[in-house]
Amino acid sequence: MVRTKKAKLRTALLKVEAQKKQAVKTGAPAIEKAPKKIQHKMHFPYSKQDTILLIGEGNFSFAHSIATKLCSGANIIATAYDSEQVAREKYPDMAKHIEGFNKLGGTVYFDVDGTKLHECVQLHGKQFSHIVFNFPHAGAGIKDQARNIQTNKLLLFSFFTSAQTLLVKGTPKPKVYAKAAGSKSNKNESDESDEDERPRPKKKRVGAQKPSADTIEFEGVKAEVVYDAVEDRYNPANAEDIVEPGQIHVTLKSGLPYDKWNIKQLARECGLATFRTVNFLLDSFPGYEHRRTLGFKEGVSKDENQEIRDKNPKLYQFVVKTNAAADASVKAPADSKKRKQRGSKKQALGITSESGPRLSLEEKRKRMMEIFHETQEPFLLKELERIGPKQKGIVSQSVKDVVQSLVDDGLCHCEKVGTSNFFWAFPSEAAVKRKNKHDALAKELEQALSKQKELETAIANAQLGREQTEERTGLIEELAEIEARWNSQQEELQKFEECDPVLMNKKREETRVARDAANRWTDNVFIMQSWVRDKFNMDMDEFNKFFGIAADFDNV
Repeated sequence: MVRTKKAKLRTALLKVEAQKKQAVKTGAPAIEKAPKKIQHKMHFPYSKQDTILLIGEGNFSFAHSIATKLCSGANIIATAYDSEQVAREKYPDMAKHIEGFNKLGGTVYFDVDGTKLHECVQLHGKQFSHIVFNFPHAGAGIKDQARNIQTNKLLLFSFFTSAQTLLVKGTPKPKVYAKAAGSKSNKNESDESDEDERPRPKKKRVGAQKPSADTIEFEGVKAEVVYDAVEDRYNPANAEDIVEPGQIHVTLKSGLPYDKWNIKQLARECGLATFRTVNFLLDSFPGYEHRRTLGFKEGVSKDENQEIRDKNPKLYQFVVKTNAAADASVKAPADSKKRKQRGSKKQALGITSESGPRLSLEEKRKRMMEIFHETQEPFLLKELERIGPKQKGIVSQSVKDVVQSLVDDGLCHCEKVGTSNFFWAFPSEAAVKRKNKHDALAKELEQALSKQKELETAIANAQLGREQTEERTGLIEELAEIEARWNSQQEELQKFEECDPVLMNKKREETRVARDAANRWTDNVFIMQSWVRDKFNMDMDEFNKFFGIAADFDNV
């Protein structure tokens, strides 16, 4: 076994060495290695100058935390999806955090949908340097993990699309690929965070023109800035005029099912680029207390952020791709194979093409019925999931729900044959159902028209003798005056209600009845005392103490 592995390794090394020699003989240009990806260490990502929008706040402890750390919340707007009443019921500790946040100048809004920020009236005309969504979750309570993952992916997709409209537009910082002066590597400055996905320099061949470069002071470190020699995208002389573009921050737990959300791929589909990914360190946000979408539940939720501390949460930072058009002009157009790959990625995400509108449920049902009626054949669910996207533009993930809704409404048949379920619907059945539905509606309409005529006749008969005359108008005015005077007298009478003789007599009678009843029960107690004393020779003080009877107990 060991000799076989060594032989394979030796063969592989000899093959690589032969390829190198062949490249030297043919004069093939060598390829330089691309610089290693830079890793980033978590630091507090916000400053007083930033305009921050917080989405999906629970108990507002995160808003309170960053406002406290910045000593100001004037540039922070915190929003919640729930109404104020619902949020107070879910999060009992919310009031104290909102109070502290407001004292620091923060603003709070309720009933804000993170997927429709562009429609929010309170945010109209505002732009933010940072839009933050911590631990997003739809809270749909779907037990099927696949559908639950799909629901949360669509939530993030809608959030990314809407949030871009409120981001500050700016010029990206220059891409720094060189090492800091005097340091051998940036590796020691990183922790276990994910690597940066920002664009890297292309591999260049030996003999090619070397890109221009300048050395500047950047974020307190001397670094060499590499930029394109053909298109000058960055000029060190204008470094102070650079405005950083807005960022979208999303925090997620690690592990299943969150890793299957493919948040970076979703961001790319929405026109975003991953700026940085770092570990979300709770120590950077003192006072922050994580809460679930459904609120804090005893026995399920955990205190002291243990729920997210055990899941190694990540902070994903995204920016809008501002140079997408420029990259498209420099690079060759994607061939059909790449376009198919991009299409398959969107299909895997359950997202329809951006060039056309999304299909509503009714449109999907209509198109699915067209498949049945055009073919007039039974189908397995797997066959429909394969045919739906190709012929009718229905994403495969939604085919099952669409077909099930048709079965529930009686528009489609489902029959189990062996271990498989077959679905079918014929045009003749649809025509018969439409005719029956039409006849039923026509009958209901006829009955409604008949009822309308009866009511119109009754109204006409009721109006006979009630014509609007001067005498009738005078009587109505007189009646209104009498009613107003009667109401006034009733209000005055209520002031003397306590002295009403009828009420006083009623209270006297009730008092007499209560006194007689009390004396009757008192006599019963005395009778019981006499019987116990004669029967058991018990002392009365002992009897009173045993039954809790006071010494001054007597008739009223």
